[in-house]
Amino acid sequence: MAFIIQDVRLFDGESVSERQSVLVEDGVIKQVGAHLDKPGVPVISKPGHTLLPGLIDAHSHPYREVGFPEQAFRFGVTTLLDMQNLHENAQQLKQWAKERKDFPDIKSCHFSATIAGGWPSWIEKKINNEVAAKLDEWPNIAKEEDAEPYIQQALADGADYIKLMHESGTALGIEGMAQPSQAVQAAVVKAAHKHGFKVVAHALCLKDTLEVLRAGADGLTHTFYDKPITPEVIEAYKANNAWLNPTLIAVGSLTGESKEIMEFFSKDERVRSRASTDSLGLMHRCLHLTSPGAKWEYAIDSVRQLKAAGIDIICGSDAATGAPGSVFGFNLHLEMYLLVEKAGLSPLETLRGATSLTAKRFGWADRGSIAPGLKADLLLVEGNPLNDITDLLNIRGIWRDGVRFTGHPGFPQE
Repeated sequence: MAFIIQDVRLFDGESVSERQSVLVEDGVIKQVGAHLDKPGVPVISKPGHTLLPGLIDAHSHPYREVGFPEQAFRFGVTTLLDMQNLHENAQQLKQWAKERKDFPDIKSCHFSATIAGGWPSWIEKKINNEVAAKLDEWPNIAKEEDAEPYIQQALADGADYIKLMHESGTALGIEGMAQPSQAVQAAVVKAAHKHGFKVVAHALCLKDTLEVLRAGADGLTHTFYDKPITPEVIEAYKANNAWLNPTLIAVGSLTGESKEIMEFFSKDERVRSRASTDSLGLMHRCLHLTSPGAKWEYAIDSVRQLKAAGIDIICGSDAATGAPGSVFGFNLHLEMYLLVEKAGLSPLETLRGATSLTAKRFGWADRGSIAPGLKADLLLVEGNPLNDITDLLNIRGIWRDGVRFTGHPGFPQE
């Protein structure tokens, strides 16, 4: 199958060019340039539109639900990163992705490096997720000597990266939660790096963030919201050359401060036409897990300051099955909106963080950009998201491996 998309504004993952064309053959980008033509190859001419790489959501929890990755795909997410799951669920998600082109490609850590009585078992029980019924199957990384066997299992499972869970409950207002020591986390990082894994880490308070960075994490899957950022945190990020996926929309749900923005967008037909009825209902609720004095602004300002210090900011939603304020697909768009409107990133910086920068930091050279030889994962939108980031919701075409999306049952695609 071959086609040319012509007369579009092109964001190639790094920069923007006007009046460009892209030739796709057999699921791969073959050529990029002005006024491309090839006899017998159909042309899709779209003046006034912007062509981008398919979006990469760097943080999600789909468990075993087929409908939520499908919904993410309808919002232009062609790669979805699963950040904690049962091994059997991760296998099933990857199998669906292998069999279907109307479903995002799946990357997963499979089991994260959990500890008995720690995060995220507490929240799994709170939202009554059926995953909680299998807590006995989760890893229990309580000692340094547990690190190497855990990494060996991750290798056998086919994990794509490793995720640490370093949660004390401080920002959440939860006491008595088990937490691995910094030494244990450092042992996991050392073992993971020895076998070529990137290591990301969950931490929601300042102290936990510092500890897990000192343990050697390559990136954080949240920013913190219990205290203002300090120079010490910035230096710890720099020491590791670590990246940040702030998940501002998820933090806003934890503090309850994102409800007004969520409710505003819940009326947008561009959202309503792609999200399930249940997902739209979740837009009117927040998690409300926060300690006294914690606030959303601490998280937002941490992004401002880390970006100013040269730290890479990538984009992930932390969309989780059944969680209040959590809408697969749309929450990535909302995360980008918050990075621009609240944290002061430019639309160009934000779009890089949802495409090429995430691919680069995780080491995936086959996606995230529009260039010859890469996967033809593409998103076509009407308007110019480089001027107005919400134009990303004006979706007019989605391709995965060169196959154009034609819709899911109940959700026709233009």
